[in-house]
Amino acid sequence: MASILFLILGFHKPSSKKRILCSLDSLRSRGHTVDAIPIPLSFPGRMALLPVVRRADLVVLQKKLLNRCQLRFFCLTNPNLVFDLDDAVMFHEVERGEPVQGKYFQRFVRTVKSCRGVIAGNEYLAEFARAVFTGGREGSGRVTVLPTPVDTDLLRPKTFEKALDRVTLGWLGTKGNLVHLRLIERALSTVLTRNPEATFKVVSDANPVHFQCPHLFEPWNQTGENDMLKNFDIGLMPLEDNLWTRGKGGYKLLQYMAAGTASVASPVGINGEIIDHGKTGFLAETEEQWVEILTRLVRSPELRRKMGEAAREKVEAIYSLQAYNRRLATFLERFL
Repeated sequence: MASILFLILGFHKPSSKKRILCSLDSLRSRGHTVDAIPIPLSFPGRMALLPVVRRADLVVLQKKLLNRCQLRFFCLTNPNLVFDLDDAVMFHEVERGEPVQGKYFQRFVRTVKSCRGVIAGNEYLAEFARAVFTGGREGSGRVTVLPTPVDTDLLRPKTFEKALDRVTLGWLGTKGNLVHLRLIERALSTVLTRNPEATFKVVSDANPVHFQCPHLFEPWNQTGENDMLKNFDIGLMPLEDNLWTRGKGGYKLLQYMAAGTASVASPVGINGEIIDHGKTGFLAETEEQWVEILTRLVRSPELRRKMGEAAREKVEAIYSLQAYNRRLATFLERFL
């Protein structure tokens, strides 16, 4: 039918694997010719891509904010562009702890203006794209929201045990996000002190440094990730609230929920959309809220079970890979 070219961050980048590479076969099953090529770092490497870009019927640019010159070359070569982002790339300075100068925001505006459509990882990012297209008015149709999905066929729900001697509160993530654990350090210490049956486990590529709360550490590995998630009785996602974190896609939270784990998260960005407070999870902002909610969950296996089952149902219905693939194909085919 048509040829679709994805220009991705890299074959081993989590964002590329979870948002694009996992969907290629689904698009091919609809009759499309689909390819994915990592975006080279160098200017000559990017210019060498132009013949391939020219031959495609549609080009999806993942997350990369090209400079003015490179973006112009790509647009002249093939104006049928779609931009995919699942981070607040317009605020890279905040991620790096630098003052916002507007450099990345200007690149973001130029990129969106040059594209026919935008796939945003959450509503916060979509609002910025709509503002570029229509001044923020709804109904543009050129922007769609597709949170990064979970493959619910691979990540099956846990089996609930009626009686457990230990209750594991868990956090899974990369070392770059360990800083967010500081938000709940005191709350966690309080909960563990009051509930001797509770333990806190960190699964990551690095052990937290200067983290005073007692915890177990398990090195992350891809092959064992699903089992690690299912070993959590309560999944935690504390998150600082700033321009960068509001653009996060809540993937860690969706993983907890897909595993049938009761979850508690900060009410930042998409977290408030993913969680139906008190039904599919809990949202906690203050130290007192974290202590009260975690204590309830630690002491009530039945509450954890009901919440985990409801969470799994929501992920299957809205955030599964199957649902994502259908919506992705429908959106992209509008530009073919």
